[in-house]
Amino acid sequence: MALGEIYLTTNPHRILESLNISKHQLRIFEANDFKIANAKEVIAEAYIANSELKTIALIAQSFNIEAQNALLKILEEPPPNTKFIILTQNKNALIPTVRSRMVIYNDESKVQLTPLELDLKNLNIASIYQFLKSIDHIRTRSEGQELIERLLYSVHLQEIQLEQKELELFDLALKANLRYEKLPIALSPILLMLLEKTRRV
Repeated sequence: MALGEIYLTTNPHRILESLNISKHQLRIFEANDFKIANAKEVIAEAYIANSELKTIALIAQSFNIEAQNALLKILEEPPPNTKFIILTQNKNALIPTVRSRMVIYNDESKVQLTPLELDLKNLNIASIYQFLKSIDHIRTRSEGQELIERLLYSVHLQEIQLEQKELELFDLALKANLRYEKLPIALSPILLMLLEKTRRV
């Protein structure tokens, strides 16, 4: 199953044109502020069966949190022959749990979020300690935010299913990072949660 894509761009329609998606295979949902009503329309469209690959494009300046939460499950497990593309100017318009389920492209730099080289399904106290020690030098908020997002992306790629309370630890880490708290302290609760979770599996 191909991951959906997020394009950070000021010209969403140019991006769509460059992707050369056939018009009869493309559904566009566009709003200035993407709300729960828009999300429900998207979900309804996604579940309309299609024999060919159908691409659903969501274009907005901002995305209501309730709408994003409603879309989480379908973004992670889209129906057969369905792919999602989100086009927006700023990645911070999207909550981390949405960003983690998709591949991010910057229209200017084409930089893709890369996963961490960390085996999350086989964590132990020693590997957690070594990882936290390796990131202790990170001081800027932008570097900290990128690392937290890469960890969440790694969780998704390694197919570790998280419950809502567990996902909220990532939001807490991002807030801690914004307050300039040390990154190892911000990430410790997440890594210990993953250690406990994978031990139970």
